[in-house]
Amino acid sequence: MNPNEYLGGSLIEALANFRKSMPMVDYAKVEDDEFLKLPECGIYFQSGGDGVIAAYRVYYQATEEYFQADSETKRECLDIETVDDSINLLGQPVRDVPSIRIPGRAPTSPGCEFSLKQKVITVHYDAESRLVTYVHVRNKAGSV
Repeated sequence: MNPNEYLGGSLIEALANFRKSMPMVDYAKVEDDEFLKLPECGIYFQSGGDGVIAAYRVYYQATEEYFQADSETKRECLDIETVDDSINLLGQPVRDVPSIRIPGRAPTSPGCEFSLKQKVITVHYDAESRLVTYVHVRNKAGSV
């Protein structure tokens, strides 16, 4: 799956199409944000109040909620294995994203944020191994 093909498309249309071909599809709405979760594919899509997909996340490592994405999906998202690969590919990050401790949950993964012409890419990684845990890609405002 190439998640980039869904950026700018309708979340509801994607939901209808995925339900035809995927065994597990989850839709959630939190305030104005809508999420289309494909846990068995290791990916979710996100839209704001307009219903247009503006972001997605691909899981490079399995979590409690998501399987690891397949190699094709990871390659289409960003062909990397470590955070160092992302720096070699995209240049220096515009900012480091710190790990956050949330009571009752495991701490979040640290990350590096990169700004491209039309996208913001945040690569989250395991602090010890530096392996990528997930990549979050979002369109910049007005770049749908």
